Amino acid sequence: MSNIEEYIKKNRAAFDSEEPRAGHEARFLEKLPRQKNRTVIYLRYAAAAAVIAFLVTLSGLYIHDNWIAEPTQKLPTLADAGPKYAEAEAYFVSTIQHQRNTIDKLSGDNMQAEKAQMEKDLKEMDKLYKQLQKDLDANPGDPRVINAMIKHYQTRINVMKQIVEQLQEAKRIKSHKTQNHEKVSL
Repeated sequence: MSNIEEYIKKNRAAFDSEEPRAGHEARFLEKLPRQKNRTVIYLRYAAAAAVIAFLVTLSGLYIHDNWIAEPTQKLPTLADAGPKYAEAEAYFVSTIQHQRNTIDKLSGDNMQAEKAQMEKDLKEMDKLYKQLQKDLDANPGDPRVINAMIKHYQTRINVMKQIVEQLQEAKRIKSHKTQNHEKVSL
């Protein structure tokens, strides 16, 4: 041990002679709640800032949706051209949906690339149809636009039928190869 440590141990009573002033504990306890209030004040400011940020975000979204973004307008369909076209459109839409369901059943997990290409092609056809809808909106009842819409539906159905035929052929070939491999292995 060092000399200083020995000196402190021997004279410990002399070092402990100082006592805090009267009321020290009361002053100390009085300061504690003040510090807690500061934390509450900071939390209030943080909550107010969060509410303001939330309101600014909501108002920004509202402004974007109502003034900046291009308003979404319901484009006319073939059915809007007249009652006789409504029946034709219902037939086309149901046939297209049936073809899509058939394609989904025939295209398995191993045909993801082909399915992706088909989806891309159909999206291109959808863009063309949207343009026809805009043309019909600009020229209501124009027989050229109406005939183009009918032709578009017919073309889409024919394309989907060809896709179904190709998928069925691919399935037949795959089934035939599997049967040949089974015969060879037996």
